[in-house]
Amino acid sequence: MPALDIQHLQQQIEAMIHTQPDIRLVYLFGSQVSGETGPLSDVDLAVLLRHGVSVIQTISQLEYLFSQLLDGKKIDVIILNQAPIELAYAVIAQGKIVYQHSIAERIEYEAEVMSRYGDYLPFLRAQRQEIVKGTGNERRVQRYREALGRTLRALGSSDTATQSTTN
Repeated sequence: MPALDIQHLQQQIEAMIHTQPDIRLVYLFGSQVSGETGPLSDVDLAVLLRHGVSVIQTISQLEYLFSQLLDGKKIDVIILNQAPIELAYAVIAQGKIVYQHSIAERIEYEAEVMSRYGDYLPFLRAQRQEIVKGTGNERRVQRYREALGRTLRALGSSDTATQSTTN
């Protein structure tokens, strides 16, 4: 699948947003941003909703609306309000903003995510070191290595020594 025209996507989303006041931020992330699209690539969108909105009712509606905007392309929507901190950080660090309700709201959200990620980072590093050392039960270590590999891919880590132990 060819890469998306991000500017066109922004215009389409802005036109749709007036009917969706609960959407506060939309990021495009994943292969569409990294330029590593293939024939099976989907479109990854991360959405921040207004506080108090029912995620269950909203997610299928968003997937449908975004799919209509993108001519039926496969869409993967994550709700940032409920995303793990590692994923939320990867989205803001590597994704592209395609809609923001207000710049102040975006800055506040991104600062909160970076702060929470900074608090979590020492734990992640300690866990990574434990996994790299291979201490403890071998089955548990293998599960940790697999989980670490997924986390590193989500974060786009350049720590090749650690990545080679997870593959």
